[in-house]
Amino acid sequence: MADLDYTSHLRLIRDYWGEFRSVHGRKRPDRIPRPVMHTQRAFLVAICHYPNKKMTSKPMYRPFNWFFLCNQALMFTAMACAVHESTNIIDMGDDLVWLIGVALIWSKSYFVHEHANDIDEVIRDFGYYDEVVRPNHDDDEILEWQSYAYIIESYMSIMFFALVQMFSIAICLQPLFGEGRLPYHVLMPFDWHRHDLHPWAHWVVYVWLCLSSHHNLSTILHVEIVGVCTVIQAALNLKLLGIELRKLGDLKSLSDDQFHIEFRRVIRYHQHIINLVDKANRAFYATFIAQMIASFAMLSITTFETMVAAETDPRMAMKFVIFTMIVFIQLSSWCTAGSYVLHLSTEIAQEAFAISDWHTKSVQIQRDLGFIILRAQKPLVFVAEPCMPYTLGTYMIVLKQCYRLLAVLRESM
Repeated sequence: MADLDYTSHLRLIRDYWGEFRSVHGRKRPDRIPRPVMHTQRAFLVAICHYPNKKMTSKPMYRPFNWFFLCNQALMFTAMACAVHESTNIIDMGDDLVWLIGVALIWSKSYFVHEHANDIDEVIRDFGYYDEVVRPNHDDDEILEWQSYAYIIESYMSIMFFALVQMFSIAICLQPLFGEGRLPYHVLMPFDWHRHDLHPWAHWVVYVWLCLSSHHNLSTILHVEIVGVCTVIQAALNLKLLGIELRKLGDLKSLSDDQFHIEFRRVIRYHQHIINLVDKANRAFYATFIAQMIASFAMLSITTFETMVAAETDPRMAMKFVIFTMIVFIQLSSWCTAGSYVLHLSTEIAQEAFAISDWHTKSVQIQRDLGFIILRAQKPLVFVAEPCMPYTLGTYMIVLKQCYRLLAVLRESM
């Protein structure tokens, strides 16, 4: 799938809705067409933010990718230069929130620019079960879990896509109800951002900011969904591993040699999942760190500004509440999926220990069984050291630290 050309990726996007309806309307479980992350990668390819080996072989793809990266940097610079014009703490907080958001988008866009081939490798490795472990399986329970994961990822993608489109439209339409305003507070050369001095240049800046904003939001949307789907697919593979162990324990008619062959297949699958999580942590290292820092900063600023603006400017207070909810949803998606991976990885030891009559097997089988139990004692987590892992425990720690910082800022006023 990573070797598809640009036209094939567009075709993948075109066919997605039909594939989703087909899977959603099935009466009994069957094989899914492909994981949702393939379609999300196709969206990134379509908007020129996925320069992997195949795409960079095209002469114009890399220049377009650099153009959009530079455009994000230009937008950040124009917004950063305007911060000093803020007349009060509420306006400054608004500027800082947008700055952090654009910085996060640029960081994740550049991360994809540098690690597109690594992400391809991670996505390709998720096909290990269907390609190596059970190439021709028709187990209803396995197919049902694969369908569940596909539908969850699809609903999440469609819901987030709709919310981002509404958010983008609101950003672009809001200035039209205010005289001489722009979607973002920017400072342009020769005062082009001022409607009273340069009305035509002001409208050019308005169109540029609207188009850039929509493109930036689309970029971070699809990067986020690829990342979250990576965590969900890791959880799915751990669930399939647990099912394989349980079904292996129910096969009492196998000889020790046959059991050992099947058990070694499961052990290799477990090792593949461990390596896959490590590979994903390396591939998404920069985006994990950027996400954690940006989430903490934005939660602290938005909650503080909400309290300040509530007394003087209810409209701005509502705006900061929306920002806070966006960050909550974004961080909770990562942490919830990460906690599920941690939980399933520790359950592998219990599934292995529950194999029927394992104590009657050969010494070699018992040794392998002890090995998989020992290896499952170390939970699998999605983490970018030195930051904390993406779990619900980390989520609560971030909220507590934000509350403490909020209390300090409140007292300082």
